[in-house]
Order: sequence, then C-alpha cells, then structure tokens
Amino acid sequence: MKRLVIIVEGETEESFVNNILRPFFYSQGLYNVIQCFKTKHSHGGISKYSYIKKDVLNIIYESDVVVSMMIDFYRLPSDTPGFSESTEVQTHKEQADLLEARMKEDLENSQNQRFDNFIPYIQLHEFEALVFASINGITDLFERNEMNYDGLIDVIRQYPNPEDINNLPDTAPSVRLKKLIYGYNKVVDGINIITTAGMSVLLEKCPRFKDWVERMEAALREE
Repeated sequence: MKRLVIIVEGETEESFVNNILRPFFYSQGLYNVIQCFKTKHSHGGISKYSYIKKDVLNIIYESDVVVSMMIDFYRLPSDTPGFSESTEVQTHKEQADLLEARMKEDLENSQNQRFDNFIPYIQLHEFEALVFASINGITDLFERNEMNYDGLIDVIRQYPNPEDINNLPDTAPSVRLKKLIYGYNKVVDGINIITTAGMSVLLEKCPRFKDWVERMEAALREE
C-alpha cells in the first residue's frame, strides 16, 4: 500500500492535512497512511527552496511513497527553480504551474532520474485563500459584531475563485482576514472555518487545489 507524505511549512497547513485532507481521502476509500511533515526551516515562512528540496530527497527514495508539498506562492523564496523565469509569465496560475514544473525538473536533474511519485504544489496565493471559499463557514462560527460582514462579502464576490486573491503585502488573503474578522487566529479559526465549509466547497471553488487533490488521489490508487 502506498503512503502519501505531504511537506508543509507551518502549523496551519499541518493541521489542514491532518484534520481535513486525511479524513477526506479516508471518505474516498483511500485508507493509505497519509503523513504530514512540517519542515524545520519555516519560521515565518520558508526562507530557502533548498530546505524543501532536502526534505523531499530525505523521503522520495522510500518504497511505495508519494511525496507532495503545500507551500505558499506568497513570499516564495527567490532560489526556487524558475523564480526569475516566472516573473515573465502573465498570470499567477501560469507562474505557479511553471514553478511546480521547474521544481520537479530540478529534483530529477540533480538525481539523474525521474520521480513520478513527486507532486509539487504551490498554493495560490497562500493557505488563507481557502478560507474565502464560502461565507457560510465564517458566519457559522462568528457573530456579525465579530466581523466586517460586508467587507467579507465584497471579497468573495470580487474573487469567485479564491485563488485569484492577490499577494500584495496589504491585500494578501491572511492580511484581509485579520482586518475583516476581529481577533482572527489563522491556526484555529482558519481550520475551523474550512472544516465547517467542507471539502466539497473547496473543490468547487478552487480549481488548482482540486487538481492537486485529484493528482494525489490518482497516485495513491495506482497499482
């Protein structure tokens, strides 16, 4: 039986894998062991791609393993393969696609072999974008006086695909949430909101995220 190991950069992503992704795969009949590995070099975000690469290489050669990652596009380290090249690409989706492809190429070129069991994934623009998939997850957990309801609705209407919410320092998803939900805690509140909204909403509203989940599922089902 194959194992899935997902490398993440922080506590929020670790909780997401353990409390949301793992039960989802289980509900799909995938009882494979799904492990989460939090990189040790992620205080305030990943500072170097080389740290992630080292973590991947420490796992990728294990038998019957599929290795993936969940790292933010926002403040991606500049040593990431394809970083300079990606600035010439028009859309952020295309940039993330290119960066993922270059990561895989870099890993394979450095080891002189293919790694079909490696599924790199960059979250546009950061994990907190998923929180904007539905207002219901927010309103079920917070009273109106604990949030700027109209402000939240404006963001959700402006960005039907939460992955399009931009990554500027003043308007990144995490910054917006702190402004719009008073006392917002990313580790606790973010996970609770997404859990309440449900995976079906994330898969419907976030196409790159859906593609990632489907690729991992397909890899686990391969004989």
